[in-house]
Parts: sequence; structure tokens; C-alpha cells
Amino acid sequence: MPGISQPQKKFLITLFSTILLVYGKVKFTNLSRYSYLSEKTYRRHFLKSFNFPQFNQYFLESALNPEHTVIAVIDCSFLRKSGNKTDGKGYFYNGVAGKSEQGLEISVISIVEIESRLSYSLSLQQTPSRPQIKSVKKLPPNPKNCWSKKSRKKQEPQSSTPDTTRVDDGSTTSKEYSLFLPKFCTLFGR
Repeated sequence: MPGISQPQKKFLITLFSTILLVYGKVKFTNLSRYSYLSEKTYRRHFLKSFNFPQFNQYFLESALNPEHTVIAVIDCSFLRKSGNKTDGKGYFYNGVAGKSEQGLEISVISIVEIESRLSYSLSLQQTPSRPQIKSVKKLPPNPKNCWSKKSRKKQEPQSSTPDTTRVDDGSTTSKEYSLFLPKFCTLFGR
């Protein structure tokens, strides 16, 4: 894969092999316990960008059978999360519960081999949380004093629909991969 330095290549080999060895959660502290790299090294390398979709494409070129039919699919998954410090936590639809719940949502783009019924993840991205719509304030207990001519102000109507929708979020995500997927499909003569 072009554009990867030798230190980054060594780090990725260590990272992937260590993830398979780690017992428990895959965190920087746990990774440093099971490898020769320090926690600070893991943090520093994770601040650098890496093109995982391109990396996955190189892997899939060798893993997929060129004689099989492949399709690209996208699916969203809900992850239940509690606490106040989780980045991106919001209300998302949970299909298991059949309602919106507080947690995280991820969108996965996968390549599926129809004949072998195998799915390979191409890209995974966390869905950004939307700002919550504030509820309308209730009227004060004594409306006569509140609605005098002096205090009347023309209020702007509030919209009950959010500015962005799931379709909008998906279209911004797909813009990043719009050039990538057709290129991937042409690699296999499809």
C-alpha cells in the first residue's frame, strides 16, 4: 500500500497481532500490556490518519473469489451506552427494542460474496449525534400579567423536524466513498 512509512507499517503489524492476543477490552493500556510498545506510542499513532477503506480494499482483492458475484451493502447497528462522557452519544433507533434509545449508532459498508455467503467489512463509521430539540416552555401560572401589550412579542414558529436526517447523514458519508465503490467493483470485472 503506497504512502505508508516503515514505522507506521511496523506499528500496524504489531497492532493487528496484539489485538488477537488481548484478553478483555482493547484499550491502549491493555495493548501496551501485551506488546513491547508503550501506551503513549499507541496514542501517538492513533492520532495519525490512516486510510482503512483502501487497506481493506487491498485485503479484499486477495480474499474474494473473482468468479463469485459480489454486492455492496450498508447497515446501521445500535450500541447501548450509558454515562455522560461518551463522545457522540445520542438518541438512535434500536431495532431490537423497537424504539429510540440513548447510545451510539454505527454504519457499516460491506462487500458480500453471494455464492459463499461471506461478508467482508469495507468501512465502518460512527453516525454523528443530532442536537436535541428543546421542548416548548409552559405558560406561567398568571397569564393576564404575562400577555399585556408591553410584553407581547412575536415569536418565531419552531420547527419540529431536525435540520439533518439520516438520509442526509448517509449522503455525506457516501460522498466520501462514491469514488471508491465503483473503482472497487471494476477491479473484479463487474
